[in-house]
Amino acid sequence: MKTIIIGDIHGCYKQLSRLFHKIRPDWLQDQVIFLGDLMDRGPQSWEVFDLVRKIRLEMGERCILLKGNHEQMMLGADRDRMMMNLWYANGGEKTVRSFKKHGDQTWNHRGWFEQMRLFYETEEYLCVHGGVGPDGAENSGEDTLLWDRSMVEGDYGGKLAVIGHTPISRPVYLDGRGHRMELEEGKEYPLPGTGCICLDTGCVFGGYLTAMVVEEGKFRVAAV
Repeated sequence: MKTIIIGDIHGCYKQLSRLFHKIRPDWLQDQVIFLGDLMDRGPQSWEVFDLVRKIRLEMGERCILLKGNHEQMMLGADRDRMMMNLWYANGGEKTVRSFKKHGDQTWNHRGWFEQMRLFYETEEYLCVHGGVGPDGAENSGEDTLLWDRSMVEGDYGGKLAVIGHTPISRPVYLDGRGHRMELEEGKEYPLPGTGCICLDTGCVFGGYLTAMVVEEGKFRVAAV
């Protein structure tokens, strides 16, 4: 069994489909973790939502859905005018149009989005959209978990964290002691115990959609 951790998708349905074709998950055994920000900014948010929803139905608890700051904005938009304006200014209007094109609305699926986790932790690593406070994920507020960008500065030396949220040109590993290593496709790496792996490679901005594939104490990255 392998675990596939996927960075920010932002409505890039074609790239997500190509990424799955490249990795070829075993849908009956593997685990898939989405780091949040499924929608907004990109052209096909409804298609991404529909595919991820079907994957969740098929895989059950082996499909982990994490909340991103864009899901937070979307969930707050129908209750707070300022949050609505913030969401629209950050790509939410494209999501509304995408859903409307299919005769649907995001509000119809509010319960599905509300069930997204703020973080996911195993014995080996922690997955979160944004960042982690000094006292760990369980003691971090929602805004830190979804919005914090400080981990990409390389100062985090706690339990290995896999994050999205902050776009970078290539996936990197930061060890918390000033060492930064770009992760190359085609190479297999031992899974570190500490530090941070950043997977948001700016697909919606013309970059790549990147996944981390973990298996038997090692990992590799795949991008399209």
